[in-house]
Amino acid sequence: MNKLIEKINNLSQGYDVYAVGGFVRDLYLNRKNEDIDLVVNKEPLKYAKKLAKSFKAKLITLDKVSETYRIILKENKIKNIDISRVCANTIEEDLQSRDFTVNAIAFNLKDFKNFKQHVILSKKTALKDLKAKILNPVSSKSFKTDALRMLRGFRFMAEHSFKISESSLKQIKSKAKLISAVPKERVKNEFSRILATNNAANVLKMMDKVGLLDAVFPEIVKMKKASKKYYYHKGGLFEHSFKTFECSENILSNLKKYFPQNYIDLQKHFKDNFSFSENVTREGLIKFVALFHDNAKPETAFFENGKIHFFGHEEKGAQKIKEIMSALKFSKKDIEFSVFLVKHHMRLSILTRDNVVTKRASLKVFRDIGDFTSDLLVVSMSDWHSYKNLKVFSKSKLNLQEQSLRELVRYYYELKNAKPLEKIIDGNVIMKKFSLNPGPIIGKLLKNVLIAQEEGKVSNVKEALEFVSLKLTQIKKKVRI
Repeated sequence: MNKLIEKINNLSQGYDVYAVGGFVRDLYLNRKNEDIDLVVNKEPLKYAKKLAKSFKAKLITLDKVSETYRIILKENKIKNIDISRVCANTIEEDLQSRDFTVNAIAFNLKDFKNFKQHVILSKKTALKDLKAKILNPVSSKSFKTDALRMLRGFRFMAEHSFKISESSLKQIKSKAKLISAVPKERVKNEFSRILATNNAANVLKMMDKVGLLDAVFPEIVKMKKASKKYYYHKGGLFEHSFKTFECSENILSNLKKYFPQNYIDLQKHFKDNFSFSENVTREGLIKFVALFHDNAKPETAFFENGKIHFFGHEEKGAQKIKEIMSALKFSKKDIEFSVFLVKHHMRLSILTRDNVVTKRASLKVFRDIGDFTSDLLVVSMSDWHSYKNLKVFSKSKLNLQEQSLRELVRYYYELKNAKPLEKIIDGNVIMKKFSLNPGPIIGKLLKNVLIAQEEGKVSNVKEALEFVSLKLTQIKKKVRI
C-alpha cells in the first residue's frame, strides 16, 4: 500500500488530498481494507481522471450530485479508490457533516507514513470511540439530517462488531419513523448488507427493540398484531418467524454440523451470488424468506372441525413478499428467487414429515425445484427447527425428519455430481417404431423415458421401447398427434 499511496501523492500536486472515512477507521484498527476513501479540495472529476489515466484503471461516477467517483484498480490489493469533493469550506467542517465519530477522522494523505500524529478529528472523543468500538453520531442532528444513518449504524454493528451507544439507541427510538422517507433502494442496500453477515439475528433483535425494524417493514407490525392464541409460540406469528430467521442463520453458519457429507457442496452453492443485485447474497435472501415465509397466515386462517388451518398461505405469502421486495427496489432475480422459496416452503417439510422418502418422490422434487433444492432445504429445516424447544413437538420426531432431509440432500448431490445419463433412445427411434409424426407427443415420451431411466426402471433400448408402448396410449389422450 505504501507504494500506491506514494504514487497518488506524486500525482496530487496542486490539490489538498485527505484520507477519510472507513479507510482511516480501518487503518487505526489494523483491518484489511480494499477501498481507499479520499476527498479533495477542488475539481474531483479532473483529479480522478488524472489518477485513473496514470493507473490505467476504469473510472465510474458513483454520484454526480455529490461529485463522487470511483477508480477501479486491477491486480492490486486495493480494489477501489473513491474520490469526492470536500463538502464544506474546510476538512474540519466536512467531518462535522458525517455520520459517526469513528468515521469522521481524516489526515492529509502526505502524512500517511505517520498519520496517527496528524489526524484531524470531528470530536475529541472520536479516537476513544474508535478504540472502544462505540458508535456515537457526530451531531445531535445526524439522524434527522439523514435517517439512513440509523440503519447504517446497525450495519456497522453487523459487519464490524461495533456497539451503538445507549444515547444513540434512544435517539434512534425517537426518530425511527423517519426511515420511511429514505429512498427505498438505499434502505435495501444497507439491510441486505446486514443480512449478508453471520450476526444478522442479533442485530435485528436490537433493531426491533428500538422500533426500527417495524419502521422499515410495516408488514412486521401486522405480524405482531396477529392473534397469538392460534400459534404454538407464545409470541405468536412474529416469534415463530423470527426464530425461523435465527435458525436459518444458524444452519447456514454450521453446514458441516448439519450436513457432514455434503457441506462442501452446500458451501459452494450458497456462495454463488452471481445472479443477484448489488449487496444481495443468496444466504441473505434465504434469511429474508425465513423472516417472511408465513406472512400471509393471518389472512388465510379459517376454522374447520374445531381446528385452525392456513390453506393457501404459501401462494398468498409469495405474492406478499413480492410486494415487500418490489417496494424496496430488489431486482427481478432477487424477487423471483424469494417468491419461489416462499411458494414452496412447505414442500420438503411435507415430504420428510413421515421420515420415509422414496426415490421416486425425491426425483420428482428435484425435477420440480431444480437448482433451488439446497436453498429450500434450509428454509424448510429452519421452519421446523423453530419448534425444537416447544413441548408440543417431539424432539425425536424432528431429529428423524432432519435425518430424512440430510439423506435427501445426499441423494441430490449424488445425482448432481454424477455424469449425465446417456440417452437410450431419441425421437427418431420412437417415430419409426410407432409410426408417429413429429409433434409434442414425442417430447412427452422422451421425458417419460428419462424419468423412468432416473428411477432405474429402464436401462436399454428394448426396455425403453416397451415402456413407451405402455405410455403411448395414456399420453395420446392428453396431447393431439
